[in-house]
Amino acid sequence: MADKITGKTVLGAIGDFIILVLVVGGAGLGGYYVGINQKLAPIQLVPPGTAGAKTLKDLGLDPGKGAAASSTTAPKPQPTSPVESADKATTAKADGKVEEPKPQESTAQTDPKKHEKTKYWLISSGADYCGYSITVQVNGTPVDAFFGPDKIIDVTKLVHSGDNAVRFEAKALGEQYNKHTGDPGYSVTVKLVKGAHVQDNYAAKDVLMSYSRTAADTEDYNETKHFKGE
Repeated sequence: MADKITGKTVLGAIGDFIILVLVVGGAGLGGYYVGINQKLAPIQLVPPGTAGAKTLKDLGLDPGKGAAASSTTAPKPQPTSPVESADKATTAKADGKVEEPKPQESTAQTDPKKHEKTKYWLISSGADYCGYSITVQVNGTPVDAFFGPDKIIDVTKLVHSGDNAVRFEAKALGEQYNKHTGDPGYSVTVKLVKGAHVQDNYAAKDVLMSYSRTAADTEDYNETKHFKGE
């Protein structure tokens, strides 16, 4: 029966072997191609715990190398928390490197209020032609004579601290200078006033003394009064 083996049988066997070799080789090349593509495919990093994600160890990579590669990326600057700033300030202060903030110097200049010396003045009021001339002296120095109203004289320079004397000398001028003879309702008055400024508008409390003669008077009068100067 072995003698009956023909050439066709041998050729068929060789053809089957060649087909088998081609199938095995094709399968091997296909597997190699798929493996190369999978190895060269980009790896995307996802947060831990992502479903279906594989670790670097599962992919055959060294986790240490991956960590080193990720550490080369420059970290973004993080804002400093108030606690960290306070810690740094405390540490720097302990090292003696922090300079205490200097208080800002105020550029506004406040001039102290200047003390204004109290003013003293004599002022007359009343009516004209009452028949009298009143001459005033302050601490022995004659000032002036007053015949009628609205006369003001500053006597500040004659006044000193402590006791001061003011002398009033009233001289009767006669009927030719008296248009209201015998009428006490008409008079001439001289007042000593003090205040911040010499003026005719003053408060009653600022009057230190007052001296008057009426049209009904006919004699000469002399009187000295005292006040305490500042």
